[in-house]
Amino acid sequence: MDFSMTNLFNNFKLDKWWRIVLCLGISSVIGSFVYTPQFIEAKNLFGIGLGMILVGISYIMAESSHSWIKPPNAYTGGTALITQDFTKHNIITRTICFIGICLIITFGFLIIRALI
Repeated sequence: MDFSMTNLFNNFKLDKWWRIVLCLGISSVIGSFVYTPQFIEAKNLFGIGLGMILVGISYIMAESSHSWIKPPNAYTGGTALITQDFTKHNIITRTICFIGICLIITFGFLIIRALI
């Protein structure tokens, strides 16, 4: 088994933007409990991290995939299984995402105001 850093990051599968936001949110929430930076308040870091987590969870809930079999064709070749990933939001995922974005904006404003 190879435990290199590239293997570690490939296992996370951070191929979509909202997965990166989710990981950043989790790390900022953990960071608000573990570290106490002098230039930022822990409650504001926790709030922005919670907003990022809510946005990431809403996109995980809204993620869907559709698969179909492409028939053989003289131009495109033989039969193939095609899978398409897409995001389909419902009222619950939109509400969670809206709350997350509001938390990000509110606590982001508070962080910037505290830095000025």
